Amino acid sequence: MGDSGRALDTVRSAFVGPFRIAASVRHARVFHPKGLVIGGTVEFNSSWWPGRTRISLPVTARMSGGIGTPSMIPDVLGLALRIDLDEGPTPWDLLLASSGTSSLTRMLPLPATGWNTARYSSLMPLSSTGGPPTWVLAEPVGEHPPTTSINALADALAIAPLAFSLQLATFTNSPTPSGRVVLSDVRDLADDEQPSFDPVVNCPPSIALRPEWLAAARIGAYRGSRRGRGATDE
Repeated sequence: MGDSGRALDTVRSAFVGPFRIAASVRHARVFHPKGLVIGGTVEFNSSWWPGRTRISLPVTARMSGGIGTPSMIPDVLGLALRIDLDEGPTPWDLLLASSGTSSLTRMLPLPATGWNTARYSSLMPLSSTGGPPTWVLAEPVGEHPPTTSINALADALAIAPLAFSLQLATFTNSPTPSGRVVLSDVRDLADDEQPSFDPVVNCPPSIALRPEWLAAARIGAYRGSRRGRGATDE
């Protein structure tokens, strides 16, 4: 292992302990402790994405509040997607959070006043097959609840599916439409039964999170959070 590999291991290990302690104290995920798991489909229409395009792929989503504020108070909202690609041994975990819409603010997790106003971003850019750093963005399409309530999400899904447009953006280019997510099937799972998402470990070979040192830190943070609440590293 070279010096860079050892440095990344050090960064990764440094984040395990603090997040394990925090999750143990909370008896829950450190961030986004309360959420709703929903099944649906995703369709990609850009060659940037891994796998085949213009076909419906199964997706398991978890929509959540970053802190779990009361429904009328803004919160950093999360949209985690577990995509069953038609390649590779594991699914792809793509994690998005409410953010800003400019080149700078799409790197920041920012509170939204409701599910209908949230504009989601991968926060960290991703590189596809060695290409330029690219942010994955998602925007609600149609009617979404105007509050941050998880119960309001479930009520809305009992009436109609929730749709999102997917977009891709580099730092200098405007977002480009690139796909669509439709969520419809609510999974009745308690918080401690809901899947643990890890966008670094569960990532296709053709996709890499950038920068590498921050991806290493996220591995440690997710691993510590899982261990602190008694979940496995799978």
